[in-house]
Amino acid sequence: MRNRILSFSFFSLWFLFSCPFVSAKNRSENQLGYQPQWLNLLHYNKESYSSDTYRSYIDDDAFFLSQDGANNPTTELQATIAAFYKKPSSKNLNSHALCRFPARLQWLKEHNQINLSQLPTINCSEFNEWYAEMNSDQITLVFAAAYLNSPSSMFGHTLLRLDNSLAKDDTNWLSYAVNFGADTNNDDGSISFAYKGITGGYDGFFHIMPFYKKIQEYSFMENRELWEYRLNLSTKESKRLILHLWELQNINFAYYYITENCSFRLLELLQVARPGVQLTEPFKNVTIPSDIIQAVVKHGFVESIHYRLPQAKQLDSQIAEIPSDQYTFIDQLMTDDYMPSEAFKQLSIRDKRNLVDTSYQLLRNKTIKKARTTAISKTKLQLLKRLNSYPKKNKTQHKQITPISPDKGHRSRMTSVALGYDRKKAYTQISYRQNYHDLLDNPKGYFSGAEINFFDLDVRLYETGNVKLQKFKILNITSLSARNHFVKPISWHLDTGVEYQNYKKDKLSAFINGGAGTAYQFFDNSLSYGFLDLHLEYNSNFKYTVEPGVGLQLGQLYESDLGTSQLKFDSKLFIDGSYLYSVGFRHNLIVNTNHALRFSLKKSWNEEGGFDQIELAYRYYF
Repeated sequence: MRNRILSFSFFSLWFLFSCPFVSAKNRSENQLGYQPQWLNLLHYNKESYSSDTYRSYIDDDAFFLSQDGANNPTTELQATIAAFYKKPSSKNLNSHALCRFPARLQWLKEHNQINLSQLPTINCSEFNEWYAEMNSDQITLVFAAAYLNSPSSMFGHTLLRLDNSLAKDDTNWLSYAVNFGADTNNDDGSISFAYKGITGGYDGFFHIMPFYKKIQEYSFMENRELWEYRLNLSTKESKRLILHLWELQNINFAYYYITENCSFRLLELLQVARPGVQLTEPFKNVTIPSDIIQAVVKHGFVESIHYRLPQAKQLDSQIAEIPSDQYTFIDQLMTDDYMPSEAFKQLSIRDKRNLVDTSYQLLRNKTIKKARTTAISKTKLQLLKRLNSYPKKNKTQHKQITPISPDKGHRSRMTSVALGYDRKKAYTQISYRQNYHDLLDNPKGYFSGAEINFFDLDVRLYETGNVKLQKFKILNITSLSARNHFVKPISWHLDTGVEYQNYKKDKLSAFINGGAGTAYQFFDNSLSYGFLDLHLEYNSNFKYTVEPGVGLQLGQLYESDLGTSQLKFDSKLFIDGSYLYSVGFRHNLIVNTNHALRFSLKKSWNEEGGFDQIELAYRYYF
């Protein structure tokens, strides 16, 4: 009996003291599992504002140590701690959790959740070698300007560069770049790429590569401006980010072109680097690279900004400084059998050196995407030999104008309210554009002569009380590239959606329009262009309902401190004889970065006669 009493007393004491201790431990781990930094390290996303359920953006089971780790922060925390104490396998020490998850380990140390004396001693040789090779304590965010000829880069692209603070600025091209991108199939066409990119049909991975390869791709091959934002991360914050990069190697994310893209993933990395900063929340629906640049600047991450001029723009500056009567010398120098003429010999050494240098750069730029030939290689070698024959002191210093940086540009979404008059009827119009920039928007921070618009919506309320959908453009892209004596790019545009058209009667028409043409810069701050267009439209007023058509479009853009003006003539002619001609003037008056007033006046003609349109709109960018 006495033994039973003693046993019961011992059990009672154990229950009173041990069970509360275990509960407190579980409660502590549960609370720790929902700490923001732990959620950031596992890339958890709160599934709704009203619930406490989480789901990781990472779709790869290899990243989690517990079965339900993808949606349970606490069990993943417990499994991580247990894995750190586990005795390593002699077969592959580098696969141990201590080697695989150094950022998790560092965080748990900071929160006193790890007893260092009880951890197994492991030489993580692969991680140690990789970390030494990165040799970085400073991070730079790089923004590559938009590239309209690549669907995946129409809004620009962002990546990180891992720098060393002791290295000289002119050696950062030797650093490593961190790029997140879709694992695409080269056999996919544009339509397939767009569909998979929007619906998450591609896997996304982080890739680490030498930065000079990205310079070759962006600055030389694609002629894109590079903006380098040196971040003010501390050494500790930079280390935290780099440790986490090791954890993400070969780990699969879903890739979404509009949302979970390169820019969104980099924001997640910065949240890991600097705990307590919330960057991703505003961008869960749409993530545009220029917007995230503005967000990083706004949250105080940026220490300095450096602009890297693309090769093509450097060349444009050189050509602009050469008198047009010397262009023939450049044409001749780029031939493989050039013999200096008397006129060339009479030029100053500085002018001759400048012409030879420009000829070499121009030939190099023209052939960069072409297969090497013996004739071109021979001409390049001749030009280099001739260039080196002139003293370097005679080198011409060309002007380099740094444009306004992307963080100073307007926000990508836009809404507006307008008052207008169309065919003797007054209306009020509400508009919304999901993104990004049109030809008349404030050009500061953007590239002139180009527009990309997604989901452009106009709804009108007429004075009669009628409400109608005036326009819904799914996609509108225009690329105007100025031609000159040496470079002759093709300008183009593409437009698709639904819009009320006035061929015979006002009717909602579904369409896809596109065209190609040329653009010229005849004087400063201007661009003149023309397109030959092809149309395909669905309109019940047509004889055949769906009809092809042709058209001509001519335009003139002019930029000033007061904004951008446009004169435009547009024509459409369809096979049943339906037509629409219009000539108009538009001006976008800049109020400040994110506010503008836009005035438009247009005269149109169709089979029923002529009619006028006038509109004044207030535009807000957000």
